[in-house]
Amino acid sequence: MNVRLDLTTVAEALLSVEEDWPRIDAELNALGIGKSPFTERVRTNMVCAYGYVDQLLEHDIEPFTDVGMEHMLELNHRVHFGLDMDLRAQYAQAVEANIEKFNENVEIIANWYWRHASHGDHALKLAAETYVSILGQPQLFLEGNHRTGALIASWINLRADYPPFVLSADNAIAYFAPSAEIKQFADRSSWRGRQRLPKYRRSFRAFWEQHCQSKYVLPGDRERLVLSN
Repeated sequence: MNVRLDLTTVAEALLSVEEDWPRIDAELNALGIGKSPFTERVRTNMVCAYGYVDQLLEHDIEPFTDVGMEHMLELNHRVHFGLDMDLRAQYAQAVEANIEKFNENVEIIANWYWRHASHGDHALKLAAETYVSILGQPQLFLEGNHRTGALIASWINLRADYPPFVLSADNAIAYFAPSAEIKQFADRSSWRGRQRLPKYRRSFRAFWEQHCQSKYVLPGDRERLVLSN
């Protein structure tokens, strides 16, 4: 049985980002990084999406299987719309375009994942490098690659008994700064971009190992974690 998320603690961390967003935004702007506001809607949609990850763990669904890829799309939908089906219907054209982009770009990431998983690569490597692959160009989704990438990478972690990553006021700057660089320069479609990918994969794995925290899984599951912070 997979470890499960402590959704109350997850929600508290995300609330800290919303409440401290003016400071976070000012620091990001000073670094030349522009981000959309972390609003109440963004927060509640992320809580909903983490709840969905918890359901995937309950049902032992694995990323990058045929079924798992359908759920990866649903995670991205929840990041944008939560459970608001009227809003999804309103943006039906964008939803279809997003599905098309996902289908065009997921195979190369899935092939990488299964090749490295079959070689016995460490779960933290699989998670961190999957995040880089989702965020780098061409991105997997039309929008929400940061948020959905972190959810998918946390899903990989949790299935291997490692703790998840959850954005908080404490780690926001450390998270957004390298993510912005990955988004801008990591490009699988160009020679220069492919040459830079190993650098981003190594540096983001170091971030990932430092900031994934055991407090975001249920107390009764924490003793099962391979890594705890």
